[in-house]
Amino acid sequence: MSSAVSYRFLTATQVTKLHTRHIAASLPTQPAMLESATGSPMNHKHYGQTDLFQLAGVLAEKMILDHPFQDGNKRTALFAADMFLKINGYQLQKEPMAKNDTELNKGLSDAHVSVATNQWTSEDLGNYYASIAGPLEDVSKEIREFIKDAVKY
Repeated sequence: MSSAVSYRFLTATQVTKLHTRHIAASLPTQPAMLESATGSPMNHKHYGQTDLFQLAGVLAEKMILDHPFQDGNKRTALFAADMFLKINGYQLQKEPMAKNDTELNKGLSDAHVSVATNQWTSEDLGNYYASIAGPLEDVSKEIREFIKDAVKY
């Protein structure tokens, strides 16, 4: 049932790397939940979901609700969704949580809180991502590193 469209998917190791680089120098407290969260977008794609932004929404929702880290799960979900989009040619913003983009940051923060409080679904989040995302403007060294280690499916 797999689609002909192929994307790059983040691994649990890559999401842990994002968490330790940008949030806190700690490993997941629930590694199985992190594996589940990172595997979920690929599973959704296998069963027919080909919308990249919906897949990013699935990843973020699972990260937020599965709570694999002690702290910073919503922020880690933002970094993971943004990197997932970047390794596939789009970006939510140049730098997640950039100080010069407070309006967009508030919108992203509010969206993730809405998921955490079950006011939004992954579909709502994916639609929001699609409404604010743009083409990737610059492939940084970090993005190239993540592209190299991502799973292509």
